[in-house]
Amino acid sequence: MEVGKIVKVSGPLIIAEGMANSKMYDVVQVSEKKLIGEIIELRGDRASIQVYEETSGLGPGENVYSTDAPLSVEL
Repeated sequence: MEVGKIVKVSGPLIIAEGMANSKMYDVVQVSEKKLIGEIIELRGDRASIQVYEETSGLGPGENVYSTDAPLSVEL
């Protein structure tokens, strides 16, 4: 499990660095609150992440945990 750090929060979009081994569309858990998000862009070791829960209270320096798996639903 890769651990990155938030560098910017803008509404439901966050930018995290230290995510070089992550893949597009991987699900991540954001901060100790374990908010669910999905990687929507990768540039070097930075990832743009769409968070699917309320991001108020998040800030730079908080951890982002990669699950190394895409978002999926079992039918």
